[in-house]
Amino acid sequence: MLGKFLRTLKGDPRPDRKKRPLEPAAEKPKLGLALSSGGARGLAHVGVLQVLEENGIEVYAISGSSMGSYIGALWAAGFSGNHLAKLAEEMHDRRQLWKLADPVFPPMRGLFHGLKAKAHLERSLGDLCFEDLERKLLVITADLDTKERLVLRSGKISDAVHASCAMPGIIAPVMFNGRRCVDGGVVDPVPVGALHKFAEVDRVIAVSVIPSFKEVDTGMYRSDEPPPPPSPGKRFLSAINRNVNFLAKGNIVDTFRQSIRCAQVRIAHDSIKRADLCLRPEHFSAPWNDYSNFDRFIDAGRQITLDHLDEIRALLEIQSDEKSKDSMVGGRVA
Repeated sequence: MLGKFLRTLKGDPRPDRKKRPLEPAAEKPKLGLALSSGGARGLAHVGVLQVLEENGIEVYAISGSSMGSYIGALWAAGFSGNHLAKLAEEMHDRRQLWKLADPVFPPMRGLFHGLKAKAHLERSLGDLCFEDLERKLLVITADLDTKERLVLRSGKISDAVHASCAMPGIIAPVMFNGRRCVDGGVVDPVPVGALHKFAEVDRVIAVSVIPSFKEVDTGMYRSDEPPPPPSPGKRFLSAINRNVNFLAKGNIVDTFRQSIRCAQVRIAHDSIKRADLCLRPEHFSAPWNDYSNFDRFIDAGRQITLDHLDEIRALLEIQSDEKSKDSMVGGRVA
């Protein structure tokens, strides 16, 4: 749908992308927004950005890991929150997702290359570089060999986002400036510290769809009601799926992904302590790739932001006298 529309244009192939110059407001604190990883749940970031735009709340810098980097990059490039919602709607059909699949054969480094997904992003960003942006954008990835957290802030944006979204086991590691990189959510799922260190911000709002200790402890991720017994036909298909699908529940990729998720709970808990405010959109039980529920996730992001709008405004009324100078582990920049 969007592709057809873009092809009809004779001018800029990115019609909704526009310059969004920073408003001069020396008396107000500079706001940084840290967007978490989280697969489809990360679409809640779109709802947060929509509400901030609607209320004239200026964002000076944005950082993101994995899905947070994808959304943050598009927004920093000039796409509005409403246009991001339209892009999310494009992917609501699983058939559209499968069109982006580019299998690795044999699947030794991952199941997919991720190059088609990168090309899809480049339909919007083209060859745009970090240096072309009006706002600061920080994209987080992990160097597999040095174990460092890399804060990418120069070069081609689509290359950086590709590296940040390379989910281990699913997307093959991405070579970026000679480094073997994977999903930024592995080392920094809610990149608050990167904003303090590299963006000269005064206030930071974290948006996290990573489970909190409270959510885990209250059993939010346990299923209290056993599912209804499947029919013989469904049992047969399920048995076949478990034996051929690496992504099936309980199989190697699912086990690997869930293990990383467990570690992220603690990493995120420590990271958001350095934020002035953390927005946690309502949790829905859904698969990580449930893009068909895009509107539900976006609405959750909108609602949590509206609920805290007064706090956000109050946060920006007083100028910060001091900025955090604390460094984070792995501060080397690619």
